Amino acid sequence: MKSENLLWLQLAILAYFINACVFIIDKHLLSASIPKYHAYTFGVSVLSLTSLVLIPFGVSWQGLGYFLIALTCGASFFMGLMFLYRAVKESDVSVAATQTGTMGAIFTYLFSVLILKETLPFYSLFAFIFLVVGIFFLGKAEKHVVWVAVLSGLFFGLSYVLLKYSFNSSNFINGLFWTRIGFVGSAFSSLLFSHVRQEVVYSYKHAPKHSKILFVLNKVLAGVGFIILYFSIRLGDVSLINALLGIQFMFTFILAISLKEFIPGIREKLNCTILISKLTGMTLVIIGLLTLFIKR
Repeated sequence: MKSENLLWLQLAILAYFINACVFIIDKHLLSASIPKYHAYTFGVSVLSLTSLVLIPFGVSWQGLGYFLIALTCGASFFMGLMFLYRAVKESDVSVAATQTGTMGAIFTYLFSVLILKETLPFYSLFAFIFLVVGIFFLGKAEKHVVWVAVLSGLFFGLSYVLLKYSFNSSNFINGLFWTRIGFVGSAFSSLLFSHVRQEVVYSYKHAPKHSKILFVLNKVLAGVGFIILYFSIRLGDVSLINALLGIQFMFTFILAISLKEFIPGIREKLNCTILISKLTGMTLVIIGLLTLFIKR
């Protein structure tokens, strides 16, 4: 087993732990401090303007076709994030994250076959199936967030595959920069809708100062997580990396249970049936992960 062959996997696990911490803070802020998910998504995207610092490090124009693909990638990520935050606001954080991830893993695989022409070898497909089924068991969706999870997963799946395509067609710096420009551009385009403008103004006018500071710090942490995740996508198989979301949901569930008494807004429904479902999901995710480690 060569360590360099496992680097993408190690990076993905680290990124998913960071993202689990971010999810917990997101739920806290969406529960009261910044209650409008449109505004929350807008704030997240605006912080991606920091990608401008990449310009001196090799950013270059890659042609109109590449730009349109990167734009679509960023726009898809914006839409996926908006539906994700809606699900997080309206449901338990582990349920919302899990069901969105299930759909995202499925759509990522479908789009990778259609767009990237990638197929998984048998052992990888075996691991992928266990990881996706594990994701399903980790969170039973509440009926009113199912369609939101489907839409979020669809847009995230398309975004991740187009991101991989962008990396393959150029390099990491260009792929990261131009897709972030698409993300920010989509956010400002959403301001064309009056209800979005009203939500943005209302949320950030009424949010407490400490919540705004926490929001910025949380998004800096999220940015670190996403850069690590993007680098793992650059190195590895995008379908498997997305399927590894099950690891993130394990972390999210554990953190939510551990911190629900200490962080306002964090709630988790927990009874015997739900606990069995969560443990089953964790077991399946571990089997899928072990399969990847053993074969790699």
